[in-house]
Amino acid sequence: MQLSLGLDEHVVFDLETTGLSAWGDEIIEIGALKILGNEIDENNSFHSLVNPKRLIPPEATAISGITNEMVKDAPPIDDVLPRFLEFVGDAYWVAHNARFDMSFIMKHLMQMKLKRQIEVYDTMIFSRRAFPGEQRHNLDILCERLSLTFDPATRHRSMTDVELTAKAFIMLREKLGDKIPAREKYTL
Repeated sequence: MQLSLGLDEHVVFDLETTGLSAWGDEIIEIGALKILGNEIDENNSFHSLVNPKRLIPPEATAISGITNEMVKDAPPIDDVLPRFLEFVGDAYWVAHNARFDMSFIMKHLMQMKLKRQIEVYDTMIFSRRAFPGEQRHNLDILCERLSLTFDPATRHRSMTDVELTAKAFIMLREKLGDKIPAREKYTL
């Protein structure tokens, strides 16, 4: 019996945004990598800057390093999101602090009137289960616990965060075995 590739295909994704509120802020970068089984397929990635059609606040630029100049000729989310969804296909989604990223995705799916059922593994929830005695579970702390290193200068760019999250997902999935948390479901 051969399993469908989709059953063990995951897409790890990350967004960079102009701020913290999906209903007041916009996506400025989307990055994603595919995981097939337990292997990160670094040749199978998606990346795009996104023109938010508004100015990026200085505090957002200070975190991500993404400037207004960098996004001025980038495509708008209406062009980027359908290409991203095509890249994902039927794979399960993976993100760190998925509710944040999914709030932006769901807003745009609603605005574009796109129907979709999305199932997402959240590595923050994995971290809480794997390290129940710990209080903090942000990506920096998780990387520390898992001995994952990164260049701090690129930490808040989508592809660096995607690579770290992908490695953490594989390590946590192995550590948790049959005790991995359920996928969160988002439906429009």
